[in-house]
Amino acid sequence: MRSFSVTFWAWTASIIVHIIVLATFGAVKFSRQPVAFEQKPAPVAKVSRIKKLMQTTPVTPKPKVKRPSKTRPIAKTITPQPLSTKQIFKTTTSAAQDFSNLPKPSASKTTALTTSEIMPKGIEFFGSYTDQRKLCYVVDCSGSMQGIFNRVRSRLTESIQSLQHDQYFNIIFFGSDRLFEFRSGELIRAMSKTKSEACDFIASIRPAGRTNALQALERAVKIHDGRGNSPAVIYFLTDGFELTNDDVRSFSQKVINLQKRFAPKTKINTIGFWPQNSDRKVLETIANYSGGESIFITDTDNWKDGL
Repeated sequence: MRSFSVTFWAWTASIIVHIIVLATFGAVKFSRQPVAFEQKPAPVAKVSRIKKLMQTTPVTPKPKVKRPSKTRPIAKTITPQPLSTKQIFKTTTSAAQDFSNLPKPSASKTTALTTSEIMPKGIEFFGSYTDQRKLCYVVDCSGSMQGIFNRVRSRLTESIQSLQHDQYFNIIFFGSDRLFEFRSGELIRAMSKTKSEACDFIASIRPAGRTNALQALERAVKIHDGRGNSPAVIYFLTDGFELTNDDVRSFSQKVINLQKRFAPKTKINTIGFWPQNSDRKVLETIANYSGGESIFITDTDNWKDGL
């Protein structure tokens, strides 16, 4: 009887323990809930930062522009042609007449003309043009120039007035066995006041005496600006030389030697009025050796002042 009681209570205790264990596992299993996805808090921006962003100027990227290729200008060789007196001493027309010959634009397209298309580039003196900045005018005022000197003086005045403020110049007249120089030994900047004084100087010259061209050309190649630069172009105008046949070659050689010694980069543009064969040869030789050009006026119609 006692053995049966012990066994009964042992089984009872075992059953109770198993029930407790099973109840515990069941409670743990069914108490677990599905894990919800964790939601992160939405980002919050400060009002001051939003205002700052709204007030900031948007940055636009710089567009890429293809640079046009550089094209070198093509040098043109111009062969000087003799000019007639009618061409040189023609009356200046008004601006309206000058522009009347320009082509009229069509209704569908307007063409803009540049200054270079309307008139030749640079400074002009008796049909000889240059765009150089430093010039010297060497002009014959001997007695043989009496008949045309008024018109020569007028054309020289026009050339001086057309100089720009960044150009430099000087004027040398030769006659009466002496020189008449605007500014002694130097190139002067072409300011308005200076050009006005130069025009007064030109008006004061009267032709007389003999031709002393060599002395004038020697003076011209020796003048310079404040930095020691010689004139880039010398305009040399005369109606002839008082030379014997033996002196023609000697005169040309002396001028060439002076140019090479004192102003090797200077070009001498020669302008001759009705030159004899010997005078023409001298002017052509001087121009060719210096890299300049020769212009000859050979038309004898209406060449004297007053005709």
